Amino acid sequence: MENFKIEHAAPEDAEAMASLIYSSGPKAFDYVFGKKTPAAQDFLYHAVQRHRGQYSHRNHVLVRHNGSVLGSMFNYDSRGLSAMYLPTVMSVLSFFRWRIWGVAKRSSVIDEVIKPPADDVLVVAHLAVAPEAQGMGIGSKLIDYAADIARENGYAGLALDVSMENPAAQRLYERLGFEVCAERQSPVAEVPGHRYMEWRFS
Repeated sequence: MENFKIEHAAPEDAEAMASLIYSSGPKAFDYVFGKKTPAAQDFLYHAVQRHRGQYSHRNHVLVRHNGSVLGSMFNYDSRGLSAMYLPTVMSVLSFFRWRIWGVAKRSSVIDEVIKPPADDVLVVAHLAVAPEAQGMGIGSKLIDYAADIARENGYAGLALDVSMENPAAQRLYERLGFEVCAERQSPVAEVPGHRYMEWRFS
């Protein structure tokens, strides 16, 4: 694919980014943040515009082509995840107000499915490609971008979680070098189980 750039997201990308982030795990987002108004994508639109927190534009890169946002990705490590905890809570609180208690309770279910990563890997999360750009190699390019960052910063490899309901994504990751390290069943029917995968560079 020619003339596309991987760059940091900006607040004005919130609408496109909210849609892409949501598409990376719609069942989990719907379960935690809700399907009805205010819905998960409404919250993500709010959170992407903030300057801190897990969903902030500052923590995401995107693929831009001819002015359109076609893909997104979020990278973090175990230490960064801990540092983002309080800003993420504040982001949720500012949007959901008193309903945050329900969000927190449902988030604990996700914590059973997606565990903190190993200390020596860089995590790939919220990886998504717009429907009109599927099959163009954007997902692979984003993984390559993350691998370059990981190597430059001394990480031993990459890690990610993939839904058991997304075998096509798992096959892509396996072709790129990832291996399944753990399988975690979900305690609720609304959220699929996930497989934790790692790509060790050596």
